[in-house]
Amino acid sequence: MLRVLQYDGDSDAVSEVSIDEMDFHKLKWLDCYGPNKEEVEEVRKIINIPENEFDRCIDEDERPSVTKLEHFSLIIFKSPFKSEKHSSTTSFSMLISNNLLVTFRRRELEGLSSIWNLEEKSRKKVFKKGTSYIAYQISEKIMDDYFKILDDIEKDINIIEKDVFHNPDKKTVMKIFSLRKTLVYFHKSLSTNRDVVSSIDKEYAEKIDPSQIKNFRYVYDDIVQLIDMVATYRDILTSSLDIYLSSVSNNLNIIMKRMTALGSLVLVPTFITGLYGMNFRFMPEITWKYGYIFAWLLIIGSIIFLFSYFKKKDWF
Repeated sequence: MLRVLQYDGDSDAVSEVSIDEMDFHKLKWLDCYGPNKEEVEEVRKIINIPENEFDRCIDEDERPSVTKLEHFSLIIFKSPFKSEKHSSTTSFSMLISNNLLVTFRRRELEGLSSIWNLEEKSRKKVFKKGTSYIAYQISEKIMDDYFKILDDIEKDINIIEKDVFHNPDKKTVMKIFSLRKTLVYFHKSLSTNRDVVSSIDKEYAEKIDPSQIKNFRYVYDDIVQLIDMVATYRDILTSSLDIYLSSVSNNLNIIMKRMTALGSLVLVPTFITGLYGMNFRFMPEITWKYGYIFAWLLIIGSIIFLFSYFKKKDWF
């Protein structure tokens, strides 16, 4: 899908136009969302950049970077996205020139869409400051998406911390591994995003308005904070996994103690019956009038004694 927002400085208005209605003397934002082959060729003709660089723009797995082109600065970021099963990251690209911003993405990005769907007054305020400021706003909103997902992860971690103490099971450990996997992706993506913003701050992206570079330092601060949060949550999940494994081991020990106690309850009566079941000729209790009752009292008494002992030791 291709869509264009165009700012007319004379009428001070931002309007959505078609590709054919684009005025190359006006400031424009061309958003390419999951473009098909025909749309790819159409955009390729408009921006006229080397084929290998264009392929990088539409590659969902491209590593974040800053590249100098003849008429554009190519900036590639990693953005988070949330699916039904898990959260991960995807690459999106921004081609920036003086009056044209082109964005490429394969997935719906909440942060980018929030800038596109601004109300008219706010939209004009953003477009008045140029393509570099729009790129900054998109970058800032993408970082906000990371914060939102990490807030959800924090809630999941709080639930996991309760479960590992009160109800540890396989679902808990699977959830831990899923969140750890997400955090690994986030840490890798945020580290490369930090390098990109650092390159912008060093003015490697020539088409970025120098007056807007200071804004990207706010993005850098957000990334540093996000990396710290990711590291903290990974440590908490690692500790939770250790607690889970300890809980499983403790539960196994409890089961073994109970099995040992049950075996002991059976062991003494078995010994008594085995003792009096031996075929020796001279056994005093065999001919004793109360020998049978004595054997039963001995068996029942031993069971009661052992049960009381293990109960006191909290083995039952």
